[in-house]
Amino acid sequence: MKTSIVVIIAIVVVIIAIVGFLFTLELSPANNTTNITNGNVNVTTANGTTVNNTTVSNQSKDNNSHPPPHDISPEKARELAKKYVGPGTMLGKPVKTTYKRIHVWQVPVYTRDHKFINNIYIDARTGKKVD
Repeated sequence: MKTSIVVIIAIVVVIIAIVGFLFTLELSPANNTTNITNGNVNVTTANGTTVNNTTVSNQSKDNNSHPPPHDISPEKARELAKKYVGPGTMLGKPVKTTYKRIHVWQVPVYTRDHKFINNIYIDARTGKKVD
């Protein structure tokens, strides 16, 4: 009994040590330096090679630029999902998630007997169905 508790504590300590080690790792594989000045991008890689690129921005230069559009509400996503279901089905509560690298509302579809059928994914920005 006592040895099993000691083994469990040792396993927990090892797991905590591994997690702590992973948090201290640097996730970047290369030592690159990027400088952006007036649309020019200069990247210096770990081996000393410098790459110069010029970028073109479509954003306006004034301070009156518009913020990004807001996401649609869960109620609106549920309303939009109604056109993709047939009679005898019900829609569940939309949940915000990522699907195919797109921020979407995941709307579950159920039968009248409360059996899960499938999910409908509605793009959180545009309101379009994501297939």
